[in-house]
Amino acid sequence: MVSGDTEPGRSQVEAESPDDEGSALRVGSHKATAWGYRVGATLLAMIGVAMTISLYWRYVLLDHHIARNPWGLAAVLVIFTGIFSFVVFGLLEAQQRRLVQLTVEYQRQRDVLQGLWDATGVMSTVLDGDQVLQRMVDVARSLFGAGYAAMSILSRSGPSNVAQFITAGLSEAERDQIGDMPTGRGILGEVMRTKKPLRIRHVAEYRRFSGFPPRHPVMDSFLGVPMVYQGTVLGQLYLTNRPDGFSAQDEMLAQLFANQAAVFIANTQLYQDREQWATVQERERIGRELHDGVLQTLYGLSLSLELLLEENRSLDQEAGRELERMAETLGLIMTDIRMYIQSIINVSVDLLVTVRDMLQRTGGMEDVRFEFRDTRYRALRPELVHDLVMSAQEAVSNARRHGQAEQIVVGWEALVDVYRFWIADNGRGFDTRGSQETQKFGLKNMHRRIVRWHGRLNVTSAIGSGTTVEFIIPLHGVTDQAGDRYAKSLQLN
Repeated sequence: MVSGDTEPGRSQVEAESPDDEGSALRVGSHKATAWGYRVGATLLAMIGVAMTISLYWRYVLLDHHIARNPWGLAAVLVIFTGIFSFVVFGLLEAQQRRLVQLTVEYQRQRDVLQGLWDATGVMSTVLDGDQVLQRMVDVARSLFGAGYAAMSILSRSGPSNVAQFITAGLSEAERDQIGDMPTGRGILGEVMRTKKPLRIRHVAEYRRFSGFPPRHPVMDSFLGVPMVYQGTVLGQLYLTNRPDGFSAQDEMLAQLFANQAAVFIANTQLYQDREQWATVQERERIGRELHDGVLQTLYGLSLSLELLLEENRSLDQEAGRELERMAETLGLIMTDIRMYIQSIINVSVDLLVTVRDMLQRTGGMEDVRFEFRDTRYRALRPELVHDLVMSAQEAVSNARRHGQAEQIVVGWEALVDVYRFWIADNGRGFDTRGSQETQKFGLKNMHRRIVRWHGRLNVTSAIGSGTTVEFIIPLHGVTDQAGDRYAKSLQLN
C-alpha cells in the first residue's frame, strides 16, 4: 500500500509530525484548561468575598460615611460578581465542549468494539478463512474511517516473507495495475522489521519516504500495527487516508483489532497443522496396511509362480510363457504399490533405485546397462517417477520381446532447461512410419504419460538399427518440495 525507504527503529513520536503531536496531547490540555478555570474561579470568588467583607467592615461598620454614598460598594460588588460569573460560565462552556468530545470518543470506541464483536462472530460462522480475513479488513477500513486498509499475513517459512496481502478500498483492476504484492520494503517493511506501531500524519513528509510504485494510489495519513499472538508477530494491519489523520486512540484500538485478527490466524494455522498431522497419520496407516498386507500377499504369489516354473519345466511353451507373463505382471504391480506407498507417506522416490527394482522383478538386469550422468533425478516428484518407470518397463519389454535386443541402455541427464530420460537397444528396430507398429509397441501409452508433464516423446528406430525411446521433460513443475531443496543444494555446490 505504501512504498519508500524508512529508518528502522524510529520511535512513535519521531514518526509523527508536529500536528500529530498536538493531537496526541489534546486530552491532557483539556484537563489542564478545566483545572485552570476551576482554580481561577475559586480564587476570584474567595478574593471577591474577602474584599466585600473587608469593605463592608471598613466603611459600614467602622465608618458610617459610606452609608451616605453606597454606590461605590455596589459598584465593587457588581464588578466582582461579573468577573466571577464570566469565569464560571467559561468553565461550564469548557466542560460542555469536553463532554461532547468525550461522547464522540466513546461512540467511536463503542463502534470499534462492536466491530471487534462482529469480526469475532464472522470467525465462528464463516468456514472460509480467506473470507474471514477479507471481512476483517473491510470492517477495519470502515471503523477507522480509512480510505484504504490492508492486512499482511507472514509466511510460516520465514518471518520476513509475505504469504498473503489482503486489501480493502482497491478494485480488482487497481490491484492488477499495481502488480505484485508488497515484499516487506519501505514503510510497510518498517512495521514488519520493528514489530511496533507506526503512525504518520503525512506520508509524503516522512523523511525516509521515496515515493509510490507505478499506478499506486496516492496516500497521506498512515497507521500500521503488528498482529501479535502470544509474543509472535503473525502479520500487520495497515490503515491509510483518514481525512483528519490517526490519533493515539486510533492506534490503541487498531492494535486491539489487529491482535484479535492474530488470534484467528493462529487458530487457523493450528487447525491446518492438526489436519496435516491427521492426514500424515492416515497415509502412514494406509502405507503400513499395503506393505504388511497386500504387498506381502503378492510377494508370496510371485514366489509361488517362480517355484511352479522351476518345478514344472515340462510345461508346453504357451503355458510357460503365460506363467512368465503373470510373474512379470505381479512384479510390476508390486513395484507400483511400493511407489504408491512412498508417495502417500511423502517420501522422495529415487528413479534409479525404482527402475532397478522394476527390472529385477521383470526379467532381470543381465542385459541392461545404466548411464545416469548426474543425480538431479532425486528431485523428481513421485508421480513423474511412476510414469517414467512404467514407460521404461514397456520400452524394455518391447526391446526384449519384439526387438530381440542383446543390450539395453537406460540413461538420464539434466540439461539446461529440460530433463532427458531414454531407453536404447541394439535390437531389430522397426519402421516408425507405421501407425500400427507404434500402437503395437505401446508408444501411445508412453506419449499419454509424458504429455501430463508437458513433455515430449521422441522415438528413433530403423529396421536393423535398434530403437531409442527418449523422454524430454521441462524442469518447471516436476520436482516436489524436498526435491526443490535438494536441487538448490546441488546448484550451491
